[in-house]
Amino acid sequence: MTRCHRTAIALAAVAALQAVHAQGSSGELGTITVEGSRDPGSLNLEAPSGAASRLGLSVRETPASVEILSQEAMQQRGARTFSEALRGMAGLSGGGPPSAPTTLSTRGFTSLQYLYDGVRSSGAGVVNRVQDTWNYERIEVLKGPASVLDGEGAIGGVVNFVTKRPDRSNPNKEALLSYGSHGSTRTAFGFGGGLGDSSAYRIDYSRNDGKVGSIDRNGERIDHLTSGLLLDLGGSVKLDLSFDYLRDDNRAYWGTPLVPRSFATQPTGVVSTPDGRVIDARMTRTNYNVLDDENASETYWLRARLTGQLGGGWSWRNELSANRSNRVFRNSESATFVAPAHIARDQTLITHDQDFWLERFDATHKGTLGGMDNRFVIGGEYSETRFGSQRRFSDRSAFTANALRVSVFDPYVGLFNDDPALSTGGGNRTDTFTKARVSSVFVEDALKPTRNLTLVAGLRHDRTEVDRGVVDLNLGSSTRYGASYRATSGRLGAVYDLTPSSSVYAQYTNATLPVSSLFLLSASSAAFPMSRGRQAEVGFKQSLPEANLSWTAAAYRIELDNVLSRDPTNPSNTVNNGRQSSRGLELSAVWKPAREWTLAGNLAVLDARFDTLVEAGNVSRVGMTPPNVPERVANLFATYRPDGSKFEYFVSLNRTGHMFTDNANEIRINGHTTLDAAMSYRLKNALLSFRVRNLTDKLYATWVGRSTSQVLLAPRRTFEVAARFDF
Repeated sequence: MTRCHRTAIALAAVAALQAVHAQGSSGELGTITVEGSRDPGSLNLEAPSGAASRLGLSVRETPASVEILSQEAMQQRGARTFSEALRGMAGLSGGGPPSAPTTLSTRGFTSLQYLYDGVRSSGAGVVNRVQDTWNYERIEVLKGPASVLDGEGAIGGVVNFVTKRPDRSNPNKEALLSYGSHGSTRTAFGFGGGLGDSSAYRIDYSRNDGKVGSIDRNGERIDHLTSGLLLDLGGSVKLDLSFDYLRDDNRAYWGTPLVPRSFATQPTGVVSTPDGRVIDARMTRTNYNVLDDENASETYWLRARLTGQLGGGWSWRNELSANRSNRVFRNSESATFVAPAHIARDQTLITHDQDFWLERFDATHKGTLGGMDNRFVIGGEYSETRFGSQRRFSDRSAFTANALRVSVFDPYVGLFNDDPALSTGGGNRTDTFTKARVSSVFVEDALKPTRNLTLVAGLRHDRTEVDRGVVDLNLGSSTRYGASYRATSGRLGAVYDLTPSSSVYAQYTNATLPVSSLFLLSASSAAFPMSRGRQAEVGFKQSLPEANLSWTAAAYRIELDNVLSRDPTNPSNTVNNGRQSSRGLELSAVWKPAREWTLAGNLAVLDARFDTLVEAGNVSRVGMTPPNVPERVANLFATYRPDGSKFEYFVSLNRTGHMFTDNANEIRINGHTTLDAAMSYRLKNALLSFRVRNLTDKLYATWVGRSTSQVLLAPRRTFEVAARFDF
């Protein structure tokens, strides 16, 4: 039972008692029955969001576009993984390659920062792994640049995954069993409750084991344990401890290659190109990866959050977080058609050995300033990451090409070949080590000059030091270099309450982004400053209880400078004068036209482009759309539950517009529309469900593959039966 669920029950109980009181004290008291039901169809405008502020502001009070997806909504939508859950949120699309499956596009960018219980897990874009949604209470998304909250890397937005936490008032036990197409299974359980007079605990475990779609050797196996222990240390001091363990061992599919239309006997409309290349339906089940591929990770995570109260409206919080991760990627990732009927492939072996720890302290004051209500937080943090990596890439020689080439049909893809003769040349066999140290200070304030106006401001300063070492085994060389960055980020916004249930807001914020991942920084890239982004946004949020309607709207413009480009006067030189921008509109709404119906949906429309970008050969990409960025995304969710019935019916409709795989916009992934449907039946302590995903069996692609002439195909129609138990 969630906090929202308990609140709904409490309000219903109060209403019932008030009704009894209205009958008069002489009336006979009959039986009062209070039933609570989870409401997944909600915009959660009154809920606080840790991704958007450290001040405890609600979504309505925050001058930004914030979306919260509850565990109940994830269940209803059938979202098994992070990618499935996020793709239903306003303006988010994609899913990323197997190496980073939670990479998504939003507001014209694919640079998002990921937090776990409000704490970042080292560098953005390096640690995105496939995870099951079972272990999480909710997902929070803050749209747009947000370095003022969490440092570099957050141009497109911040995603905060919040685990299920210890709760003395929620001692329930729950479990899940499901079986789906191609032998896919999910099993999970969770339980928690009180310990002693004032402490609590929580344990959740999930296992997701199955085949992803009909493509050969494409699946995931995820084991995830999350746990929490909440201790009351006396007075106002509380200690929240967490230990999490995640292991995934996935079979990787890296994409299907485009072929000439003259070769394809079963051409499809998945892509469009000027030269007529297509996806051939005969190849849509084939995986050209090696038979012994690896795409695995193992992560241990410890977190300790100590909180307490001080006099005069002050409170404090100290967080210590540490994780250790090991990852391995051993694959044939690239698959390119070669006439007359072959596939040219590569080989890649990459390992990650990562240790990360972070210490953060902040103090919050709630009171008045000059007679005006005011909330204020000040704090600082320090983090260190040690990142070691072995990197092995096949070369471009004729010998290697011949050794890795396979037939288009019935290919003998073979095993990974460790022969160094396939990886000759500088940069193809390296061992690297990176140490990144980040020191930060931050402040945030929310002031109410009048009853209807809230001013929100924030400021953060980061000092980043990077040390890199690269040993090239082919060249017999060893290189050491470093980089130092100073970045200040800010946010200024205002929220004005037009009525108690509607408000308008405006904000300006900025962010920083490394020109490449800090852990993959080359010696030449280390000389460039970070890219800098800024956003202006206005919006509207409203709840209309009498109409059972809640809706939000946001309009924005984002600009990103200092993007790596080529020097127009000397194209052999790399410079950082590139620039890209996006502007758009997002709408979200939830409406209950009748007690039996709930309709929810969102729409995102944007215009994203390169304003300045020169590539090799002095080729300009000005006016082109960045890859993997659809400019139209819409979702519609409908739930119908007849009065007095134990059945519930659910459908969801998604429309994703076209996008491109390359900066030249020559290979277009065509837009698609998909439909999911589900039916559930409520027993006393169980919810039985039957779900069909991609009901129309649509063939479509979600992301570019390892090469621009290769796309990742989505799963075709699948079925799932599930039983969820609450004890």
